[in-house]
Formats: sequence, structure tokens, C-alpha cells
Amino acid sequence: MTFKAVIFDLDGVIVNTVPLYYKATLPIADKLDISFTEEDNLLYQGRPRMELIQMLAKRSDQSFTYEEMVELGEWRNRNYQQLIAQLTEGDLMPGMKGFIQELANDKISMALASASSNAEFVLHQLGLTSYFDVIMDPKSLRNGKPDPEIFVTAADRLGIAHKDCVAIEDGEAGLKAILSTQMFSIGVGTSYYLSAADWTISHTSCLTLERVRAQFRQRQNN
Repeated sequence: MTFKAVIFDLDGVIVNTVPLYYKATLPIADKLDISFTEEDNLLYQGRPRMELIQMLAKRSDQSFTYEEMVELGEWRNRNYQQLIAQLTEGDLMPGMKGFIQELANDKISMALASASSNAEFVLHQLGLTSYFDVIMDPKSLRNGKPDPEIFVTAADRLGIAHKDCVAIEDGEAGLKAILSTQMFSIGVGTSYYLSAADWTISHTSCLTLERVRAQFRQRQNN
């Protein structure tokens, strides 16, 4: 038995945009006169934008209407869009282009399950759009990660059973989402929470079609 589809997270899996989110958020934190650390940035990775803005607003001594928080979120997004406009194929995570090409050569379906509203633009910048059969629009979903909706909807749109899918994440919320499905989970990174994945790798350069197949088959045999 082998898998028939791979569902990818974007940030930290295909491209390292995590530092860009940090840079985009710092001006908002400065305006609110609060601290915002790289650890804070990682904590909210993969979660809806407004969750972060609400957290920042609670830390501030200032009070904000919902409309004002929306504007803060849009300001952060504009900052981020300026940064990702400079992305090129050279910003891909190590080994990722080769892995995606292997999947395409073997006719394995691919989907993108990112919480970012800019995901399709980023794929375009990286020259990867044509490889993906499904690109999820987070605005079309009722629930964000850690709810599994984005992953199961991606699999359903591919027309592939959840148990025949591999899903790759580096964020805690995203991994929790995958673990609540029948999908084979791959955690990328060294954070403690990634040890819950079916297969944990320290870096994307570990990803090859042969290795993923071997790990997938091992789980099926257990």
C-alpha cells in the first residue's frame, strides 16, 4: 500500500516565511507599545490573523473596536505582502523543489492547506502553482487550524480517501488538525510538539518520495 496524495502546509514547510511574519508584526507591536518575540510568532503560526491581533490588543493598555482590530490586521497583511513580493524560487526550503517534482513525476496529487490568505500568491512567486491540484482558500472555511476542516476539505476536493493522504506540517495547530484525521502526519522541525507526528524530521531536506513511502508502509504494517 502507498499514499495517493500529499497535503502541504506552506509557511515553514515549502518556504520559510516565518521570519517575514515576525517582521510584518513588529510595527503593530511597536504601535501598541508591547513586546512581540520570535516565540510569540511561532505560537501563532498557522492560526487565523485575527487571533494574533486579538492577543496583541489584550496585551496593550489601549482599547480597540472590532473595526480597529481589523485595520491592524490589514496593516500587518500589507507589511507581509511587501515582503513576499520579493520571494523567488531560491527561497524554497532545501530539497522541497526536488520532492515536489518527484511527486509530480509519480502522478501523486498535491494540495495546499495553508491558513494564509496570500498562499496562492506565494506559490506563484515560487513557480509552483502548476504542481498543485487544490489550493485551499482559508476564507471559504468555517474553522481554522487546529480544526481539521482545511485538511479534510482538501482531501475531499482531490477525491482521495483521508487514509491515503500524507499531510506535512511544522506548526502545532496544523499538526493537531492532522492528528484528528486518518492521514499520515509528517512534522517538520525540532519543536517538542512535533514528536506526536507519525514521522518527525528535522528538516525538509529529509523528504524524498522513497523515504515517505517507507514510513507510510511501516505505519500500515503496525
